[in-house]
Amino acid sequence: MASLSANPAAAEQPGPPLARAGAGARVFQNTVVLLAGRGAGVFLSAGAAVILARYLGSERLGQFGALYAYLSLFAWLAGLGIEPVLAREASRQRELAGSIMLTGVALCGLFGVGTALFAVLFAPLAGYSGYLQVLLVFAAIDVLVLLPVRLPGVIFQVDLKQWYGVGINVLRQVYWLGAVAVLAYLKAPLLYVVLGRSAGAVLEAALIWRASARFLAPPRRILTDRFKPYLRYCAPIAFSFLLASVYMRIDQVMLHKLASDRVLGGYVAAVKVSELFEMLPAAVLSSLFPILASAAGREPQFRGYVDRSFRYLMVLAGGLCVFITVGAKPIVALLYGAEFSPAAPLLAVLIWSEFAVFFGSVVINALLAGNLQQFLLFPTAVGAGANVLLNLFLIPRFGALGAAWATLISYSLAWAAVLLAFARTRSLIWQGLRRAAPPVLLSLAVSVAALRLAAPAPAKVVIALTLYTAGVWGLRMIRREDLEYARGVLASAWPKPGNSGHEPADRH
Repeated sequence: MASLSANPAAAEQPGPPLARAGAGARVFQNTVVLLAGRGAGVFLSAGAAVILARYLGSERLGQFGALYAYLSLFAWLAGLGIEPVLAREASRQRELAGSIMLTGVALCGLFGVGTALFAVLFAPLAGYSGYLQVLLVFAAIDVLVLLPVRLPGVIFQVDLKQWYGVGINVLRQVYWLGAVAVLAYLKAPLLYVVLGRSAGAVLEAALIWRASARFLAPPRRILTDRFKPYLRYCAPIAFSFLLASVYMRIDQVMLHKLASDRVLGGYVAAVKVSELFEMLPAAVLSSLFPILASAAGREPQFRGYVDRSFRYLMVLAGGLCVFITVGAKPIVALLYGAEFSPAAPLLAVLIWSEFAVFFGSVVINALLAGNLQQFLLFPTAVGAGANVLLNLFLIPRFGALGAAWATLISYSLAWAAVLLAFARTRSLIWQGLRRAAPPVLLSLAVSVAALRLAAPAPAKVVIALTLYTAGVWGLRMIRREDLEYARGVLASAWPKPGNSGHEPADRH
């Protein structure tokens, strides 16, 4: 990737400590910690989602999903995408961190309240009138009004204390699971579900406020002279957040408007399952990012880390696609019951968009590490536009299945094609496509073959995963040296007593 290259001699110089010693071990340790915290949160959230779906039924679940999908379209204006700005400013002026965070809260607080009022008043034009508009008032407390109040939690990232944020999120999910169980037992109306979720947001904000105060020494005051520069810094970030929200949630809003809440309910159920796995690339790459950033000036090492990321995540995505596609019907039946059986074919389509999600995660981190973040706007913009246009065309004709295909096509177009148009990003995308093509083709072939078998669904899943694993090994997508590397990383991450735990040689 020429755009990320330094001079040839740079590759021969010893790198920063982060990149020199134990890189794989540290990535592995941090990933395990993040996966454990996020995994607990996802497990609790999934449990709540299953109870909620069975208790509300498809129509009311569709209404519930439509509320939060609509409000998420306005979150960019309530939060302004200010978190990275606050993190940067607090890192540079740590002694003023308390005032910097309070300034962010004050600035975004004005936007949060104003945005909530606008979203509620605009709602009837988007198909949210009557009872749904009343529910939006309470849902907006969680999504928009309290968003600025949670901003002091940025200090956890600045001080490398992310486990505070992870722990608070887990506590909120524990509360939410308990609340949903009680509400389901009482057969409470949808209003109480929305109120219960907003109460959880209040709890989370209070915990963040209390915990962050330990790291934000007084005096704390609002720096009004920084409002204008912060707004200027935030403008491009907020715009990209707007595009991302359209890109990710417009399908649910359009299903509510163009189809029905019952149809949307099945779609929401399928989305909940497919999105469970997105924490995997997030956890791996959030740990790897500092190492990528430190290696960006040394082309062979940088390309090696990126190559491993593409290779491992694409193989993992292929396995997930095989498992979910072949097992979609029993998975939906087990989780949601017979009422949600129409969600199975939706899930079988949506899960293939995870290839694009995993692929895009590597691309985003590689571009950020190489200081090429200005190119990230293009795939997001194209993906958002394509998603809207495809949904307008496909939903009236095919309903929720059309929305699922719109998601798959727009995600794939955004991350696998758009950046090929730019010389500085083309080599990165080609590198990823070369690693993605074999697992995509293999998983597709295995899934089609397994679905044609005359066997019980569990047997099909086992056969499909066995064939996929054999194909991955036979086609050398995963090689013996990868297993040796993984064994070395494990030994470095948790060395035995008396073992120095050196990093394994990084053979690319």
